[in-house]
Amino acid sequence: MRKNMRLGVCYYPEHWEESLWEEDLLRMRDYGIDTIRIGEFAWSLFEPTEGVFDFSMFDRFLALTEKTGMQVIMGTPTATPPIWLTERYPEVLNATADGTLYRHGLRRHYNYNSKKYQELSTRIVTRMGEHFGHHPMVIGWQIDNEINCETPEFHSEADHAAFREYMKDKYETLENLNEKMGGNVWSQRYTEWDQVTLRRPTVNGHYNPHLLLEEKRFFSESAIWFCRMQCDILRPLIGDAFLTTNGIFDNLDYTRLMQGLDFLCYDSYPNFALAMDRSGQEDPLFLDRKWSKNLSVVRALCAPFGIMEQQGGANGWTGRMEAPMPRPGQLRLWTFQSIAHGADFISFFRWRTAPYGTEIYWHGLLDYDNYPGNRRMQELAEISRDMHKLPVEPGQYLARIAVLRNYDNEWDAALDKWHERVEKVSERGLFEAAQLLHEPMDYLYMNESVTPEQLKKYDLVIWPHATILEDRYVDVLRSYMETGGQVMFGARTGYKDAFGRCPMRPMGFGAAELAGIRIEDYTFIGPYDEPGMAEMDGTSIEMPVFNDVLLASEGTQVEARYSSNYYKGKPAIVSRTCGQGRIWYVGSAFSRKTAMCLLKKLGFGEPYQAYLTLPEECELAVRGNLCFVLNYGRNAAGITVHEEMQDVLLCKQVVGQQQIAPFDVRVYALPETGK
Repeated sequence: MRKNMRLGVCYYPEHWEESLWEEDLLRMRDYGIDTIRIGEFAWSLFEPTEGVFDFSMFDRFLALTEKTGMQVIMGTPTATPPIWLTERYPEVLNATADGTLYRHGLRRHYNYNSKKYQELSTRIVTRMGEHFGHHPMVIGWQIDNEINCETPEFHSEADHAAFREYMKDKYETLENLNEKMGGNVWSQRYTEWDQVTLRRPTVNGHYNPHLLLEEKRFFSESAIWFCRMQCDILRPLIGDAFLTTNGIFDNLDYTRLMQGLDFLCYDSYPNFALAMDRSGQEDPLFLDRKWSKNLSVVRALCAPFGIMEQQGGANGWTGRMEAPMPRPGQLRLWTFQSIAHGADFISFFRWRTAPYGTEIYWHGLLDYDNYPGNRRMQELAEISRDMHKLPVEPGQYLARIAVLRNYDNEWDAALDKWHERVEKVSERGLFEAAQLLHEPMDYLYMNESVTPEQLKKYDLVIWPHATILEDRYVDVLRSYMETGGQVMFGARTGYKDAFGRCPMRPMGFGAAELAGIRIEDYTFIGPYDEPGMAEMDGTSIEMPVFNDVLLASEGTQVEARYSSNYYKGKPAIVSRTCGQGRIWYVGSAFSRKTAMCLLKKLGFGEPYQAYLTLPEECELAVRGNLCFVLNYGRNAAGITVHEEMQDVLLCKQVVGQQQIAPFDVRVYALPETGK
């Protein structure tokens, strides 16, 4: 994909009369759209009966894209196998844990490990690659669609068999497997490899937690294999075209998936904040705004990235989810939210709202009536004009803080209620605190490829709850601190090994050793307990959810002591010098208030205050020398520009008081590096 910003849209020629095709393409060009995605759900048209291929409809459509100059991203259609396939070969179907097969009628009802599905997928992808691979307008390919969407779990017979082979390869002997899986508990020892399966229904629905962690790793490896299989087929057939896929879904290690792709695309629907939460209890400051956290996760996996589906209207299915129509300005706001966080390609979903099918309430840019004058189309025109005002290369996202993640801990938190409880609070609290302090923040995935050099760009890295903490990661963090970096851990750090077991060693593992502490006691904050609180620098600080009670050794500085519950007076937060840097251990989760107190103590917050003063309802994101200011509030926001800067979208120099309308955006060029 070329360097400058691009605008696209998802289009389904099979949904519309051919008489509309050319008119649609020409109208798209008028609105600045130069790329469309097609084909990802059209297997039943490409192969209407087994072994009989018909690409004629898409050939006619591609002839019009060549005529109109519209570039194309072609999707492989493996997310929607046709009914002839699933009826003839039921072994390709996915199943619930109790063995019930998912049937035809929605999408993503297949499993990755069926030999027959692998064979038929190989054939359709090969035939499409051979047929469309060198078409001059096909500039890229999307593998499947939203891998692991709908369900990230697979329990067909083919999956059980493949899981057994996965476990054989990893553990080699039943003795080793039984030891690592804790087989002596509740007589769960295996005596034959045929006894090893994925999760089955059990009393109360619970299962061996160590096996469930391996199950998630297996689901991830299965999806990665399926994606790479398609990449390997297409690479020699498509010339210089790129390979990507879309979405971020559960039970999938995207750091490994990325090894087979050129870049990653995300599907951004900020209105999910309303579609999926009807309580009315969400903080209005963080409804659509919290999608910036998701975009930051995508950026951690691939920077820059693309948006394959940017929300184009209200979202909802006929029997699932509902949300209001975006307010005037929100489509533009959400588009710039994506750009500010690292997107260099924006493709809206979809061109025209579907008149039939499950997604008739998942609105596109055009309504059912095809009227071009609706306000979403007017907003699209403004977005197109604005994108042309941005630099060809907006630059990298700039942040002084990184929050560390890794998939073993994400998956453990999804299985372990103790881990989940602290993780949810801290993920939200750290993000919200950084947002309100206007302190841009990155996420960084810790895996075997991360080096101390990669961490040096950050002044502070926070690993809130590294429950599974391997020594190799401690070594990387130690090296980073020795050259001046700061590392902060939270409660429940370092008490599980890679198999999810709690070995007989002091809790905290290497983090506690570096911090010079021993965790002498720990507890959840129960419903009848006092709120977790501590005294730090003469003021109170929240210590929510869970408290590690610390014992500090000589050379470790006690930064805060508990001021509530039976451990009142005990160390709650400590720090210790490590080379030229410092390690911090916080004996709780990170609520918004906790995180704000700690970040302020360490000197973070308002890093661009010499240039801008912003209210809480505005987000600040920085790419290169561009400051993006996004107003998520329903009222106008007043900001102050302290030094004359170029307003990139208004094309003028500004200084002093500025008003940003509700859901509006400003982009300022920092004066040090150009105006």
